[in-house]
Amino acid sequence: MYKIIIILILLIILFYMVRRAARAWIEPKPDEATPGKDVMIQDPVCKTYVTTGTAIVEEVSGQKYYFCSQDCAKHFRREGTA
Repeated sequence: MYKIIIILILLIILFYMVRRAARAWIEPKPDEATPGKDVMIQDPVCKTYVTTGTAIVEEVSGQKYYFCSQDCAKHFRREGTA
């Protein structure tokens, strides 16, 4: 009788371990380079802070920059301050 209980406990533990591994393998991992939408980030041109959810995003030389307005993004591209 004890053998059956021990086997059942081990099977339950194995089930939860396999389920956790499957979830970690299937679920996409968040991009660590991309901040959340409520994160405040500084505009490189005018130095104001803006949330990444409302910011204008430009990718320059493979790097993302966040701007408070289209004017700041244009100025950044024009000046070549990347």
